[in-house]
Amino acid sequence: MEKKSLTGEERWAAEGRPLLALVGRRTAWGLAGLFLRRLLFIAIVAFAIVYFCHLGVSLRVNSTGTGPSRTLAQTAGPALTQTLDFFGDVLRGELGLTFRGTSRNVRAPLTQVLAETYLASAQLLLVSIGLATALGILAGGLAASWRRSPLSFSTLTLTVIGISIPSFFLALLLRVADIAFYRRTGIGLVPVFGGGLDRTQSLLPHLTFPALVLTARPLAHITRVTFVALSEILERDYIRTARSKGLGQTVVFWRHALRNAGVAVLTAVVVSFRFALGSLPVVEVFFEWPGIGLAMLSAISRGDARSVAAMGLSLGLTFLLITLALDLIYRWIDPRLRNGGGG
Repeated sequence: MEKKSLTGEERWAAEGRPLLALVGRRTAWGLAGLFLRRLLFIAIVAFAIVYFCHLGVSLRVNSTGTGPSRTLAQTAGPALTQTLDFFGDVLRGELGLTFRGTSRNVRAPLTQVLAETYLASAQLLLVSIGLATALGILAGGLAASWRRSPLSFSTLTLTVIGISIPSFFLALLLRVADIAFYRRTGIGLVPVFGGGLDRTQSLLPHLTFPALVLTARPLAHITRVTFVALSEILERDYIRTARSKGLGQTVVFWRHALRNAGVAVLTAVVVSFRFALGSLPVVEVFFEWPGIGLAMLSAISRGDARSVAAMGLSLGLTFLLITLALDLIYRWIDPRLRNGGGG
């Protein structure tokens, strides 16, 4: 009689060991594999970011007319050499000097300028994404709870406007409103830096207008995704069962509905972060915010390839590391992903 081969689970049980330990072991190996694959992907993308930054800055002479035209074949090799030199200097912790801000007179270590501008942009992004996430979940949750009311229709209409309006146009409207208010009252809504109006008083911090512009599109996107996800979940049988057991609306929403919509909402937050990163340089230029977007545009205008590469790499790594962290959070929120391993 042919002997039946045992599966991994059956052998584990036959040896007297609990199956829960096997599941935990597989989950740990799956997460480790996911982490290593993502780190390899991040390393490849980081190299590509630095290379294409050097390549793009080398080719800018074709559009500025400040020198002889260059072909892609002529710049591809030198760009690769500059990229390898860049990572070698990164490992040594020495990236050289660059100009501070938009000035072409004051020079400072690139690492110091990068740290200052990165922290300024991080402050702006954290405030805008945090505000968009809190308000978006609240608005989307209320619209889903009363999805057949005028509140739901008006909320969805506003989300369409928020997603469609360009960031530069909203920034321009706020700037015009600020100037009009100053002319009427003599008090500015926000401080103006650089060559703007000479103000002695302002009602709001300088962070307010840039954060509002960066919040608009992420807020609309998160609200819409939260509404769609919760509207579907609130019709599920287990939600009706929870209500029939006498659980309050608040408990049902936070413990059952919102957690099951967590993966969709977190994905919307990551996509919204990408929206904010794309709008960051425009917003910083409009409101003279001393962040990495403004510094990168200044470096591009003067042809400083190393500064452009360092700033582009910092933004790219930020987005990739946040994506990696959220992949791990997904598996904590959704047991189906956690038990499925690292696929």
